[in-house]
Amino acid sequence: MAAARRRRGLTKARTRRPPFALRVLRGLAVLTVVGVAGVAAWTGLRSAGFRFRWDIEPAPPRPAEAPALREAPPPSAPPAAADAPGGGEEADAPSSRTGPLASGRYERIEFETYADGRPVASNSAVAEEWREQGVVVSFDSYTADATRPHVLDARGYLPRNASMHALSFPLAGDQGLEVGVIHLDFPGRPRNVTFTLFGPDLIEDFEVIAWSGGERLPASARVHAPDTRYVSEKDSGSATATYRPGGRSLFRAERVSIEAPLGVDRISLDGWGPPGHILLVDHLEIDP
Repeated sequence: MAAARRRRGLTKARTRRPPFALRVLRGLAVLTVVGVAGVAAWTGLRSAGFRFRWDIEPAPPRPAEAPALREAPPPSAPPAAADAPGGGEEADAPSSRTGPLASGRYERIEFETYADGRPVASNSAVAEEWREQGVVVSFDSYTADATRPHVLDARGYLPRNASMHALSFPLAGDQGLEVGVIHLDFPGRPRNVTFTLFGPDLIEDFEVIAWSGGERLPASARVHAPDTRYVSEKDSGSATATYRPGGRSLFRAERVSIEAPLGVDRISLDGWGPPGHILLVDHLEIDP
């Protein structure tokens, strides 16, 4: 009987729950192990190149030359001491190919000819073809390797009375157009840039981001309005610039004007969405 009682006592000891403090310590140990494993996995993914979109949003640029393959945006030239915020605060070293504020001249670019007067080649990649006129273009995508936008034969996307070509996303062969961000860099740092954007009317706001002196300009620096060349009348009598390309949904034409007293360094046109959508650029005016 004594032996049986001892066996029952041992069984109860084995099945008795450990003290509360011990259970807490064990839980903390498990959480620590899981946390260390999670940190190790995250570090491994980042070292392999994984990034969230907000991790790789282009840094505030200042134009120098078109970015090479997958390079970060070029460093910008700081404003002149008299123009810089705070009366000449220390800034990054200027690029050797970036001009002073408003160093260019008024230019109008229709993307029908290159800066040297040659007709553009339809559906071709471009980058520095209009540098002499004050703009260098590039393309950034998180899913494609292309780094240059294309000049498209865009008659399938433009109004009937528009010109033939426009700047847009790169072609992806038979798969259509890539989706991403078009960058317009301005080495001459003009104070005013105006252009027309074409895109689906389904998109309430075409996302336009402008940079000046390494800082992102506020929304108040941009003005969006219907392009009067393509104005149509709605039943209500209000003017709009919507149109319907053949076989496509409703599009609209917006005239966008950006002003910056310290000069416009870069304008980024983001078609990522969601939803991702096409954007076309035409009638670019650069006014120092």
